[in-house]
Amino acid sequence: MAKNDGAQAALAFLGELCERLELKVDLSDGGLRDGAVVIELTGDGIDRLKRRPDLVSALTRLTGQAAGRAIDDRVRLVLDVGGDFEDRKALLEAAADDIARAVQTSGRRAVVEGLSSTERRVMHNRLADDDAVATRSEGDERARRLLIERA
Repeated sequence: MAKNDGAQAALAFLGELCERLELKVDLSDGGLRDGAVVIELTGDGIDRLKRRPDLVSALTRLTGQAAGRAIDDRVRLVLDVGGDFEDRKALLEAAADDIARAVQTSGRRAVVEGLSSTERRVMHNRLADDDAVATRSEGDERARRLLIERA
């Protein structure tokens, strides 16, 4: 599969979905970041999305699944709403570092809830080379949480 095929399938599906939802957004291919297809959303309608992270999460999941079916391969997808993804990634990485230090100091396991799969992956990746802690996800679908504990 060419990643461009995944991006094009995602753009086509999300464009139609946004039209039906009357979301006035502009969509563009943001390339690949950390192995994920990035779709950038800009325009007047992004304010509505910024107020509804649950909606962004649902759109991400649906779009990724639809794009995957269209090209018959898995598509990891990130929706970057108004360029906020890099800021959110930096915040998640800083939080992962802080949590890892707290786990090392206290010896207690940390449980992080309420993250999308992409956000959990950012934290997993950040701590992957930290030999003092181990990370894993557990739970099902929406109740999935990230566990950080001493290695």
